[in-house]
Amino acid sequence: MMETRIILLIIVPLGTAFIIPFIDLINAKLRRLFVLLGIFIQIFNLSSIIVNYYEQIRDGSLFLQYHLGGWRPPFGINLVMDNLSFLFLLVVNLSLFFIIIYSIGYVGHHEGKFYVLYFIIIAASNGAMLTGDLFNMYVFIELLTIASGALIAFQRSHPGSEAAIKYLFYNIVAGSLIFFGVLLTYFNLGTLTMADVANNFASLESGIQLFIISIFLTALLIKMGVFPFLFWLPKSYDSSPAPVTAVLSGVLSKIYLYLFIRMIWTVIGFETIVALNLNVLLLDIALFSSFLGHVFALQSNNIKRLLGYSSIGHIGMIFAVIMLNTEAGFYGGILHIIAHMFMKAGLFVACGYLLQYTVSNHYRDFKGVGLRDKPVFIAFIILLLSMIGMPPLLGFASKWFILMAFLEAQSYFGAFIVIFGSLTAVIYYLRYIAKGFEEVRLTEDDLKMEVFNQPLLSVLYREKIVSFITYAYTAVIIFFGFGFRFLDIPLRMSIESIMNVERYIELVLGG
Repeated sequence: MMETRIILLIIVPLGTAFIIPFIDLINAKLRRLFVLLGIFIQIFNLSSIIVNYYEQIRDGSLFLQYHLGGWRPPFGINLVMDNLSFLFLLVVNLSLFFIIIYSIGYVGHHEGKFYVLYFIIIAASNGAMLTGDLFNMYVFIELLTIASGALIAFQRSHPGSEAAIKYLFYNIVAGSLIFFGVLLTYFNLGTLTMADVANNFASLESGIQLFIISIFLTALLIKMGVFPFLFWLPKSYDSSPAPVTAVLSGVLSKIYLYLFIRMIWTVIGFETIVALNLNVLLLDIALFSSFLGHVFALQSNNIKRLLGYSSIGHIGMIFAVIMLNTEAGFYGGILHIIAHMFMKAGLFVACGYLLQYTVSNHYRDFKGVGLRDKPVFIAFIILLLSMIGMPPLLGFASKWFILMAFLEAQSYFGAFIVIFGSLTAVIYYLRYIAKGFEEVRLTEDDLKMEVFNQPLLSVLYREKIVSFITYAYTAVIIFFGFGFRFLDIPLRMSIESIMNVERYIELVLGG
């Protein structure tokens, strides 16, 4: 079924990014209204899809397409929305909505440029999740790299520029590998439509299959920060503004997990992965990566890097549980993708508020920040407890299902990693909670530093907006912690989309 609302999810943010500089020329204050209008149109568009296709979403039969130029696949470029991509679109855009509201309160200079890059990220994120062909997947990934790299260096500081250069280096290497994989696929199969590739990939010789899979997997492992490519990612968080780190850790890592699922199960086929004996290797790599992420978080004395290494631990765990290729594994993995998206984005926006009172992100400078604004710090603690897996928060529900999936599959090392990650998180998070509540006795030099280091959010409305978004993320974690069963139907329908590849192929090529 042709549905124009699909392409609007890409065109609207791209158009918003293009028009913002012209709005700036007319009236800079009008820009914020235009930014809000752009993101509200996105949410309205997704809401209208829910209203119009509610029954199809509930019974798992949602399948919408848009053929660019009217050319049907495999000859034309197509955008595809099924239950899996719709669920990811919904949670990604909701989190991006929160972050852009937060940015209105946080970004104090060059706002126009920030919003241009941010809306490019929204467009590229939606495009990457909707695209039905490999080349456009590469194009949207490169758009994400360019825009996010520029945002890392947004504050124009030496550490920020250095972090951006490292970020761009690793992502350009990964992007080049994806482009090479796309070329190899086209030369061997004569098509780039994902459904057509899925239909014919098994016909390739095993050596060519292994080569193409290895290239795509290496690129995605770099993008996700999975072992052996895990050390570069947390460094990108240290010097980035809070809204940027919220996007990097909370949102972009989940888009790459989505692409990993789409490539392995839809395009390549999990049976091919098993035939090449890659499934056990990938499971072990993911578990080891999760273990290292938590170990390095335990050793970190920088709150942003700690959260970055913690993300590596969680992404490795999600990667591992979906590699079990069981319904329980997918259920726990996708639920934790949603939970981690809101938990980690919430933690970074809370850090953006709390760190305004500190000289640096170092552990010693975290002293007393909890006494400056107790409600925000309490929200920060709730989000940390959810990351640990404390009931009745959403992080507990998702970790519980992951643990059960590992035990059901008799992957006891996987179950150990889930428990190990939670126990080590108790240690490294409690350190910062305790430090935040320490009393601070200011000397004369400290008072001078206080004056010099005036809070970034000195304007009242900015402070209110930033603290409100922190509470909003916390409320989502608490609400879905008690009511995670609201996500049951979307999760099960998404799993059906992953497992029923034949239906995807038939509907794309014949629909």
